[in-house]
Amino acid sequence: MQGNAEDKSRVVEIEIDVKSWLQTLPSAAEVRPVCPICGAPGVDASGKVLLHGHGVRGRQCWGPAEPATGGVCWKLPQRRYACQRCTAVIVVRPRGMMPWRRYAAAAIALALWLWSVEAQPDARVRKSIGVHPAAGFSRPERWTTLRRWAAAARDGRLWRSVVGDAGWTLRQCAERAARNVARFADPSLEPAARAFAGAMHAP
Repeated sequence: MQGNAEDKSRVVEIEIDVKSWLQTLPSAAEVRPVCPICGAPGVDASGKVLLHGHGVRGRQCWGPAEPATGGVCWKLPQRRYACQRCTAVIVVRPRGMMPWRRYAAAAIALALWLWSVEAQPDARVRKSIGVHPAAGFSRPERWTTLRRWAAAARDGRLWRSVVGDAGWTLRQCAERAARNVARFADPSLEPAARAFAGAMHAP
């Protein structure tokens, strides 16, 4: 369940931050979910396990692990469960991954913040966030991924709580998204760090 094949209806995201999840992968019993397809409990009232552990599968993720560390490629282990009632295979992971996108939500939010609120040029944002910092030959000064993210945010395809106006520029849409997700983080953090942290909790 990765890339274009990912079915969000079969993904359960739990309130554990990515960093903690990577440091200590929770056991199958600790994060056993309720089946999002048929509603079967992980363990029924009699103690029978209805969602059996079905192994661990890695999901490739891109972006910085912390706001100022630079973009890297890393692999997030996801727990999988097989529902004994409806046979669905369920994926459990921490919040903050974007379906059908390689970059984590925190990386996208931070990139939008740097590009819009701080008005950093594409090349500088790419150096801070991107895992492939080398630019193309046609327009090396542009990182078109930023504009794709801004358009997706405008249309509500990144966070349900963010919808822009069709008349706004893409930078305005990016700023709206970045400022909105920053509201979900600890207000004592630095502004850019709030966008990074808030993206993992914004609906």
